[in-house]
Amino acid sequence: MADIDFETILCDSSRSLADYVTSVVGADPQLFDQVLDLALELKPRISMRAARVADLACLKHPELIRPRLAEIAGLLPDITDHSVRRILLHILIRHPWVEDEDAMGRLVETLLTWLQDERQDLAARSYSINMMEKICEVEPMLGRELALVLQESLPGWNSVTLRKQGQKVLTRLMKEHEF
Repeated sequence: MADIDFETILCDSSRSLADYVTSVVGADPQLFDQVLDLALELKPRISMRAARVADLACLKHPELIRPRLAEIAGLLPDITDHSVRRILLHILIRHPWVEDEDAMGRLVETLLTWLQDERQDLAARSYSINMMEKICEVEPMLGRELALVLQESLPGWNSVTLRKQGQKVLTRLMKEHEF
């Protein structure tokens, strides 16, 4: 299939347009790659819209993201656009395990760092808790490290909702790891 000018098509942020573009992408890996590449270019507004389409496409066709997971995990720490980062985290929550060990290590390090960083937005920290919890299901040894980070970070969090979420995970981890 030929390249499509998604940058022009994504002229607004309406849900109907996002749904339409998602239907155009369908299960086509080349079109999905075009949309994801546009999201990763970090162009104001356009990248967020493209990331949203990528997220919607992944919901319908989860196999599309698998070849790009290591790349996203590797790029995540450098993504400065909070909207794009939040959407990519949302994708990664549904696919938390990256086969590439280096990329997985960088992802875990990033998530743990964000949990400790008070400047991170609430969504990034909340998604980081969710992702780390899922990663710990596959790699239980990381549970102890997550528990230590949560113990240290929770008291400084201003959000009651985030503290409750973190405390719930911490309580479970403490039981599992017999702190």
